[in-house]
Amino acid sequence: MSKDLARLLAIAEAKEPGIVQHLDELEKLKRQVEECCPKPDRHPAICRYRPCAEREEDKPGKGDAKPGRCHPNRVEDAPYDPVERDPKPKYQPNDRPSRIVPDGPFRGILRETPSFAPQNPGGPGSGLDFNPWTSDPNVTPASVNAADISGGDAGDVVMMTGNWYADYSTDGGQTFTTVDPTTVFPNTLAGGFCCDQVIQYVPSINRFIWLLQYQRVGGNADNAYRLAAASPQDIIDSNCTRWTYWDFTSATFGFGTDWMDYPSLGVGANSIYLSFDVLDNVADNTGDNGLVIARLPLNAIAASDTINFWFTNPGDGLVAWGSNACQNTGDEVYWAGHIDNSTMRVFSWHESSTTYFWRSVEVANWSNSTLSSNGPNGNNWFGWGFPNNAVIGVTRQDDLVWFAWSANAGDGGNGGFNFPHPHVQIAKVRIGSWDLVEQMTIWNEDFAFGYPCFATNTDNEVGVALGWGGGGNRHANSAVGFMGDYVVYFRDESTWTHTRWGDYVSVRRSAPNGRVFAGFGYVILADATTTAGYRFEPYFVRFSRDKVINPPVG
Repeated sequence: MSKDLARLLAIAEAKEPGIVQHLDELEKLKRQVEECCPKPDRHPAICRYRPCAEREEDKPGKGDAKPGRCHPNRVEDAPYDPVERDPKPKYQPNDRPSRIVPDGPFRGILRETPSFAPQNPGGPGSGLDFNPWTSDPNVTPASVNAADISGGDAGDVVMMTGNWYADYSTDGGQTFTTVDPTTVFPNTLAGGFCCDQVIQYVPSINRFIWLLQYQRVGGNADNAYRLAAASPQDIIDSNCTRWTYWDFTSATFGFGTDWMDYPSLGVGANSIYLSFDVLDNVADNTGDNGLVIARLPLNAIAASDTINFWFTNPGDGLVAWGSNACQNTGDEVYWAGHIDNSTMRVFSWHESSTTYFWRSVEVANWSNSTLSSNGPNGNNWFGWGFPNNAVIGVTRQDDLVWFAWSANAGDGGNGGFNFPHPHVQIAKVRIGSWDLVEQMTIWNEDFAFGYPCFATNTDNEVGVALGWGGGGNRHANSAVGFMGDYVVYFRDESTWTHTRWGDYVSVRRSAPNGRVFAGFGYVILADATTTAGYRFEPYFVRFSRDKVINPPVG
């Protein structure tokens, strides 16, 4: 009965916001009357309130990290002979269906928030600066695969990666040169390079950190990650071929022949955090084991030394499968997953400890049905199904952590605002008290949003990169912007919608000016010159408030 009354009150409040104030006034008047004229307790209560027992899955917990060690190697003989790529590798673990988030108990209804409008970059007087905004059409034919764009910005030197290729610039992002990763590193690790890559620039140690995924040879062999580091000057002097690197196989973590897939990197004060999914032996094509976070010390990377690292137990991260590590995370890293569509499990791990913790955070019920939004050619750009509702947009903003995920059209099943298309749900959670401060959305009346990525600049603003399009009238695209402006920006229209839009785009804090953001995205273009009939064209954009680049005089 209490839950039903709470639901009715929430619905009434959504329809008539003033009703809560009126009820508060009536309650205050009632208390004053009872203080003046107390009623004798002649009739004891028939029913007594007893709170529901806490669900086992909602209970807080903790885990102990495990240690590991990895020794450095040095690229000395690059460039190597290129290795012909397999456009459809046999072992692709995220071919499997994503984790399905179950329905949860009623926690609250979704409310309408201001919608977001994609726009072309503003001109003079817009208050924003987009310079440079550089596309690279020269990565074809590698770009007929889903782009999965990542990047890092160190001022004069910029790097970005997609599936199968890397681009680097030594003129501040005005022009880019494409390199084949199989020519930069020896291709003797595991079953060879394929295909996820992630790039971060870490100003505190003046290093680009490049993470590459290597596939397995067969059903009973390791797969691996290669973590490489180079200074901007190394990249300039060597044409992007001078790197120190460390190889982490599945055996390095004690995972046997289980698959590791879908990596991300988050930069902290003294550590960099590698996240990835661990999936049980892919040969039987069943199940998954969960998300792992590995903490690597930045000082060892800067010194090209042996890395002594710590990593979490994948069994503790079952609900976080497909999620990412926090950006700009300071001295503690955060990640999250969904117990159900009204309960998140939020993890935290302080860099001074080998123990990590989790607890439940309640959110308003959101629509967890299958994501779907078609482009003008009829293709559903969410058709790949991965990473589905995983919490992939995470950043720290002072004492808040922003968690974001893709949700489907609908009202969450409880009579709240009925979102017309897939959209992005955001939960802002306070560190320490672990209470939900705000739940907001990125949505539009005419088309969908999804695949969010967040970062925080030194002005404590949150930047976003994400996908948008569909609704039957817009081809799937990507955009960047500032949270709070309710506008995201794109330069070029896509002319094709693919059923696998991709797995991620990226936004980073730029350097050396940390008030600026670096965005890495792409458009999808119909292209008769490719065998596929389309291509993914990547872009780099540096964006900021105009006052940052052109401060007022006086």
